[in-house]
Amino acid sequence: MSRGTNGSDRKRLRALSTLGAMGLIAGLASGMLAPPAGADQAPAATAAKSPPGGGPVACKGQVYVSFGDPNQLYTADRGPGTVRFTPLGGPTPFLYNAIGVNPDDRFLYGITFGGPDNELVRFDRKGDFTNFGAIAGLPPALYISGTFDDAGNYYVLADDTGQIYRIGIADDGTGSVTGVIEVPELADPELDVFDIAFRDGFLWGSTDSGAITRIDIADESVDFFPGVLPGGEDFGGVFVYGNGDLGFFRNSGQLFRVRVEDASGSDPEFTVLSVQTTTPATNLDATSCFLDSSADLSVHKRGPKSVTAGAAVTYRITVRNGGKGDSSGWSLTDTLPSQILEPTTATEGCEITDGVLSCTGGPLPERRHVEITVTGTAADVSEPTTVSNTATVFGDDRDPDNANNESTATTEINPEDANDEKHENEGTPRP
Repeated sequence: MSRGTNGSDRKRLRALSTLGAMGLIAGLASGMLAPPAGADQAPAATAAKSPPGGGPVACKGQVYVSFGDPNQLYTADRGPGTVRFTPLGGPTPFLYNAIGVNPDDRFLYGITFGGPDNELVRFDRKGDFTNFGAIAGLPPALYISGTFDDAGNYYVLADDTGQIYRIGIADDGTGSVTGVIEVPELADPELDVFDIAFRDGFLWGSTDSGAITRIDIADESVDFFPGVLPGGEDFGGVFVYGNGDLGFFRNSGQLFRVRVEDASGSDPEFTVLSVQTTTPATNLDATSCFLDSSADLSVHKRGPKSVTAGAAVTYRITVRNGGKGDSSGWSLTDTLPSQILEPTTATEGCEITDGVLSCTGGPLPERRHVEITVTGTAADVSEPTTVSNTATVFGDDRDPDNANNESTATTEINPEDANDEKHENEGTPRP
């Protein structure tokens, strides 16, 4: 088991968790009292406390977040380089967290805090809520980490106790504890987890040191994988993309997308695919629903077949939605050859860091495409040198055909005294 070290900043809710209801709400009042810059304005009136009339929440690639005081539910609308929050319904007269979408009824649930009881609340597609009262068998605690598994079990972590409660949701919307998972390491406040998301039988989260946490429900154990995310701040919202990647909302205003390979193995591999900027938030939480979303994304990369040392090199990358549904968003990566000097891109949503191109895009309807352009200079070589690089697209949604998600372009760089003509080289998709 490997463990990360804890950063110096602590989540404000931790410091406030021992206060009474009035003290807790007063303490949070110094946080966001209105939707932050970058978020559309929420309605002034609070949502009606009545049975949901809007039906289940949308599940076509939607990511949901809640934050602020008063609490407000939003959809997280991904775009090139950024994420915007659009209010869903109005602010609530109570604070809540640990949100998740129940795959059985497709409503969004959360748990209140700051009052005498931890009450179960349910939101519909309009953002209207119903309060079902205290959860049978759930002891009083601060619950800010929650998620549903594929079978409709609701898991919530009691802060700094090491106890995870499994909650069953009845047909009438009420909840009751059906089991307790004991993970003693999670009782250590130096190894705090700020939200959880379910994938492959595990509950995934992170610490503010940047360590990924993997909680094994069956074995009642946790593994810590340090150094994946930047440390020093909380990642208050965690969710799973439709293709299985993990999303981590940092409270300071960033969304990190992390790919996990060999997720159930002893040494899983983590890759940060992209980072999008968004609005800083307090009391942040997140969940997602990709149950109805699918899109066949593909990528095609083109570049010069041959160039002379010192000449300009231009790569053109096309991301296309071939069908099977509209795409709710995507990310792309491409490790550029070291022989392509000073690579740059002016494409919105793209950046190059340490020779790695990373792009993010928003919704892409069927049969539509977007173009990415990268330019650089061919390095000086003493003999003909062949370089190749591969662009890979990662759809936010389930992709029914991953065979067309990579494309490679190969370029020959010749010494300056060579007179080879430049030819366009069509990128070859990898099988």
